[in-house]
Amino acid sequence: MATIDDVIDTDEFEPLEIESIDDEERNGLLQNTEVQAAPHSSQSCGMKELFISLISMAAISFILAVVITSKKDSTATDPSEEISLYPKALLQSVYHKVDFENKKHIIPPYWKDAEMKTFQEGALPHLGPCYLPKEEQDWLSLVEKNEQIRGKHNIKYRDGIKKRRDDSDNAKDLSGLCRPGFIIIGAGKCGTSSLYHYLVGHDRVLPAKNKQIHYFKYWKSYPMKWYLSNFPPAETFLSNGALMTGEASPGYLPYPDVAHIIGTWMQSHAGNGAIQPLVSPKIITIMRNPLERSWSSYNYNYRVPLLQKLRKKDSKAEAKYSSDEWYEKNKIFSFDELVKAELKLLKACLAPGGNAERSSSKRYSTKEWAAPIFERRQAKGLPGMISLDESCYGKRVSNAVPRRQWQELVEDQPHKEIDVENLHLVQSLVGRSIYVLPLEWWYALYPMKDLHVVCSEDLRYRASRTMSNVSDFLGLPSFDFTNITNAGIYNSGAHTGYDKITEWDKTVYVPDNIPISDELRKEYMDFLKPYNERLFQMTGQNCDWYGK
Repeated sequence: MATIDDVIDTDEFEPLEIESIDDEERNGLLQNTEVQAAPHSSQSCGMKELFISLISMAAISFILAVVITSKKDSTATDPSEEISLYPKALLQSVYHKVDFENKKHIIPPYWKDAEMKTFQEGALPHLGPCYLPKEEQDWLSLVEKNEQIRGKHNIKYRDGIKKRRDDSDNAKDLSGLCRPGFIIIGAGKCGTSSLYHYLVGHDRVLPAKNKQIHYFKYWKSYPMKWYLSNFPPAETFLSNGALMTGEASPGYLPYPDVAHIIGTWMQSHAGNGAIQPLVSPKIITIMRNPLERSWSSYNYNYRVPLLQKLRKKDSKAEAKYSSDEWYEKNKIFSFDELVKAELKLLKACLAPGGNAERSSSKRYSTKEWAAPIFERRQAKGLPGMISLDESCYGKRVSNAVPRRQWQELVEDQPHKEIDVENLHLVQSLVGRSIYVLPLEWWYALYPMKDLHVVCSEDLRYRASRTMSNVSDFLGLPSFDFTNITNAGIYNSGAHTGYDKITEWDKTVYVPDNIPISDELRKEYMDFLKPYNERLFQMTGQNCDWYGK
């Protein structure tokens, strides 16, 4: 493999002149050799002279044949049009050899061949995660132009193909687009916004157009070109000296199909066309004390949206409707009530041989990509794989009862409301805090070296060190995150926005004041404890959720 020094010093290497001989010159040279040999042989007609002439002609023909063959082979693997696109100037300015492998000897995704000047036959010309634009670029001018905006807030993203199931050549053309090097898959209400914004604060990481894209869950009918258009275009990415971009979509974590298609589609739909090992983004998960996550989700997805809905409906009502306390007492189910109802459901559904195992096996065990996972676990005597969201909660029971776990609550307190927009999140206040069940799919499908878990508590109390660990995992150069993490926390409280930051001293952190009875708190944590032990053993990451 060529080194970066080889690439930079190629102008100093002079090829043999004979390599430039074409077919016409070859024929002329052979003719001249024959003309010179003929008079000599006519004068002496000696066998020795004739033999020498024939040997000389054969030798020249052999040399020319080898050279021309070599020249043709070189053209097949190193087309001049590809070399003209290669941004060699960037390897002498914004990129250096040390960028492509960090102090932990980890190479950032897609940068393994960064020092090569040629491309595999059939591959799209690329540098790192980016496919090069079809048009030649004045890379040094772009570097100077972007020097003042290095990467963060003035990126002009490309317009993606907006037609679903577009199979046209244009939709398949990924020239000028870049692939993500990381995806934060969740969990929701665990700090994905802060983790994402801290990470793109690294000076070699550029942000996506939006933090949450959710392509592989909700928008996968659009072509891959649409997905990649959500990331900085190649001209911006490369001229800024970036090494990585990525997204954070917490809706990815719970679904086995998403775990499967991210890896396979990034190769089949976004691969460069070359035959190479599977390359996909690195996967990051952040986890929070389960009870705190449930309480945060209750507020974010149920209590606050329902308060806003009720206030809007009752905007002209009497003054008695003005306080939150009145609504919470008369119209909104308590956190305690919803948790108790879900725990009852989950204990039955997740019991050995229960509906979670049966339904998940029926849904996935016959799929070609999932069958080996079930077989391995069965052979090792491990619990069956479970897709919790798809197997335990069911569908709407009636107009008044959105889910069966709430049937008794609705019948006992018909004056209260439960039907809100994000029912799939409200139904699983407890379920989405059982992180090990969905993560087992990801750990079965991806190598350990491509998976990283963060404890939310570490991000809060040891933010800079935690981010350095994430950066090392991704293969990024060392970076001091202190100023970035000290600025505050993102999307804190109720619907402040993914990119809204709250200073640390203005945040409210009350884990011990969650309004839940001591009895139910104990029941909750005891129920989750065996799942958390499985989680810590699988990931090698122990989070302090039970005290030390």
